[in-house]
Amino acid sequence: MPRRFLVPPLVALAVASALALVPAAGAKTRVQTLRFYDKPVSIKVIHADGTVVARAPYPEMQPGDTLEVNSLLYRGDHRRHARRWIGSSQLRCIFGTGEPACESHVALAGSMLVFTGNPGVVSNGTGIYQGATGRVISSKEAGDGAGDVVARINVRS
Repeated sequence: MPRRFLVPPLVALAVASALALVPAAGAKTRVQTLRFYDKPVSIKVIHADGTVVARAPYPEMQPGDTLEVNSLLYRGDHRRHARRWIGSSQLRCIFGTGEPACESHVALAGSMLVFTGNPGVVSNGTGIYQGATGRVISSKEAGDGAGDVVARINVRS
């Protein structure tokens, strides 16, 4: 099919999709406070030249390097948390000359939250978190790369 015939259907599809995401008038929001012990299970540094460091000791980050951390999430904090993990997260930070550009994907109960920046602000979501807003209000290191994270999320119902 010629390219000029694809543009109007694609534009219509994009507009219809955007309208489907607009909340109905009077839609209510509820606030969730998420408290997690975030325990890394893998850490990887990818240098600008493609070299990968997947074990400690990790090098100091340089411009062009990428940090990737996969973690399991436990309800609670590092001192007192559930025995079984209830979610997982993937953090990716790209380093430049200033603050790193970070994005984190958090999977919980069949839904996903996407946080951008540091501290993270909700930038996307799926399932119950589609259309959610919010941010990380506290993130503290707890040793061995693990941390306690608290996020306040406004979920549309």
